[in-house]
Amino acid sequence: MKIIRVLEVWEKGMEGGFVGTLPLDEHVPVDFLFSLFAAEQDKADPEMKLSYLLDEARLEALRPFLNQDTDFSQFDYILSAHGIPDYQ
Repeated sequence: MKIIRVLEVWEKGMEGGFVGTLPLDEHVPVDFLFSLFAAEQDKADPEMKLSYLLDEARLEALRPFLNQDTDFSQFDYILSAHGIPDYQ
């Protein structure tokens, strides 16, 4: 199983709707992602398979791994992961 990581893009606020996804570079180091969120994990997630709401600083830290612009003032972003079969 290959893990694909994306940023989910949502309209701001609790009532905001889903807008779409932005792909993260597939070579983003997992240990880098873990370092961004390790301090707030109740149970260690070193493979970063869970979803995480991004604050502005973390979104900025991920900018080198994105090919599209982001707008934190207009959208909320969630780091998310899903798997695809290795044979694709």
